[in-house]
Amino acid sequence: MTNPGTRPSQGGVALLEVLIAILIVSFGILGIIGLQANSIALTSDARYRVDAGAFAERLIAEMWVDPINLANYAYGGSGAVPGPLAAWYANVTTGSGALPGADTFKPTVTIGADNLVTVTIRWSPPGGTVHNHVVVANINQNPEN
Repeated sequence: MTNPGTRPSQGGVALLEVLIAILIVSFGILGIIGLQANSIALTSDARYRVDAGAFAERLIAEMWVDPINLANYAYGGSGAVPGPLAAWYANVTTGSGALPGADTFKPTVTIGADNLVTVTIRWSPPGGTVHNHVVVANINQNPEN
């Protein structure tokens, strides 16, 4: 028989096991929160890439419709924005679906030999590095091609 004044040698083991279980579950929850934050950041980055692609393709489509004024679309990223490019440029940099940082890292449009058009759109997500999206298209003025 056990003396009523002494504690058994296994006293408090259940409390220790519960504390360790709480610690393990806490680390698991913190891991899930970290994964969720990373997932949100990657989803935002993917949305910006899709938006940049849509902006570039929209401009290429405008150029296809207006090949006679193709030279007027050239923009090096500094100075006044050419007239045909003004509405598109405003949407990319300051519109409702504008890319973050696109007003700082201005988009460029170069027109090379044989009407080879290169549209470069750059943006910087909050707290991120500068990304860019480049689309190259040949705007052929021959209606048979």
